[in-house]
Amino acid sequence: MRESITAPEGERKAEKGWYNGYSWKEREAKFRELKRLIARGELPVASGPCQLCGDVGVPVVYHDEDYSLPYRWLPPALFALCRNCHLDKLHKRCSRPHRWNAFLAHVRRGGYARDLKDPNVKRAVLAVERAIARGEPQPTLPELRPYRATPGSEWFAALSVDPIVVSPGAPRPRP
Repeated sequence: MRESITAPEGERKAEKGWYNGYSWKEREAKFRELKRLIARGELPVASGPCQLCGDVGVPVVYHDEDYSLPYRWLPPALFALCRNCHLDKLHKRCSRPHRWNAFLAHVRRGGYARDLKDPNVKRAVLAVERAIARGEPQPTLPELRPYRATPGSEWFAALSVDPIVVSPGAPRPRP
């Protein structure tokens, strides 16, 4: 029988699990503690609205930006995000920075992540993404809903799109 030349699944997952300088093992430890605290009623289940897009009508999950000890359970370490913002936007921002920046333009016009299911909305955001990629001026997106935050001051505005974010390395300073 031929020996496998690939790393075991656990090791491959660990290699790919880096975020903000924290290993998969460190991230998993905080997640286990989060689940334990929720089960004991010491931390509430994540509830909306999404702290990225502002959507009040979708389920949310917790997202961590800081996995260092002692654990923090409030922003700027822990945020409640809808699935679209969490997995499809935030965690893919380093591999798709133009898409991330176009999505932020959409959010800042009062757009929710789920609005992108509408072909017209999706087409408009795609036009912004393409303009960003080409270094051209961005088309203006019409307001969908009032946006209450000051663009650029939001917690997510300072998130890096540098691939180092998802690579092994020293954790960034605590937010």
